[in-house]
Amino acid sequence: MTGPLESRTVPVVIVNADRGVPWEVFALACALLFLAFLFRHVPWARWALTVFGVLALIVAGVLWTALA
Repeated sequence: MTGPLESRTVPVVIVNADRGVPWEVFALACALLFLAFLFRHVPWARWALTVFGVLALIVAGVLWTALA
């Protein structure tokens, strides 16, 4: 129950992205895709690592565009 004198707190997410973040996400994508290659004989791992690697590549591209 909130009265007129009570304050509400609102959660806030602050993202501080500097110029190195796209490179870090790109490095993560490369690592995930390399692991997908190493685990190519394990179907579920290959697909999961490939999907996350491609998503990381997309995120890196968006960050590069946003920070340009």
